[in-house]
Amino acid sequence: MTMRFAMNRTCAPQASLADFIGLACDVGVGAVEIRNDIEGQEFANGVAATEVRQRLSDAGLVVASVNALQRFNDWSPEREAEAVSLVRYAAALGAPGLVLCPVHNPDHGWNEQQAETNLRDGLRRLRPILLDHGVTGYVEPLGMTGSTMTRQAMAVAAVTDVDGWDAYKLCYDTFQFFRCGDRELFPERIGLAHMSGIARADLAPQALSEPDRGFVFDGDRVGNIAQLGALKAAGYTGFVSMEPFSPATQQDPQIRARLRESLDLVGEAVGIDR
Repeated sequence: MTMRFAMNRTCAPQASLADFIGLACDVGVGAVEIRNDIEGQEFANGVAATEVRQRLSDAGLVVASVNALQRFNDWSPEREAEAVSLVRYAAALGAPGLVLCPVHNPDHGWNEQQAETNLRDGLRRLRPILLDHGVTGYVEPLGMTGSTMTRQAMAVAAVTDVDGWDAYKLCYDTFQFFRCGDRELFPERIGLAHMSGIARADLAPQALSEPDRGFVFDGDRVGNIAQLGALKAAGYTGFVSMEPFSPATQQDPQIRARLRESLDLVGEAVGIDR
């Protein structure tokens, strides 16, 4: 097994499913991430997961993940219902995992101990739901100010404490890793990787936000080539998914050429075949 390319629905959130599938095929990826948070698109529009799965399969594509259960570390009856719905959807899609994002608003009001306790509580409560459906939870540290889980080590310690490695893996995001200045790598625990490039030079890493994220390019601030090269050297063999949020990138009339160029750059530099 080698590292393989995927692309997140954020590459073209405004596109129809047919056009998104066409984009994926044109740029040569073999997998996509489906999102549950794009109004009018898959999941949100009520189209059955079995239909989405069949359309992807007909095009030779598989699902890398469903993205994402937000605030998984702020457990409540409402969060449990949301989790069950998303995990069932992921299982019906044939997705190996569901991305899990922590609370990340600056006014959450938790101290460090509360954040640690709530993280473990969410992991414990979600674990049986994941196991019942054969879906892995991809725990994604987020590096922005206000995040209640910023670093890979915090996630690894919490999953270990709840004896949860039968249900969880890490989601490694090159931008989040860069944004919080993380240095610790746990390649054997990673189940999914995200990449995106940053051109903006006027802000410190923690001041950057999701709309600053475009395609990976040569010399981008995030250091994607070095990060992904380190992952590969450490033995990671999963999906590497392009996940931009920049509206200019998403609406670029030359998106096919730009995305293909970005994937070619990463593939040649890191050694990822398409």
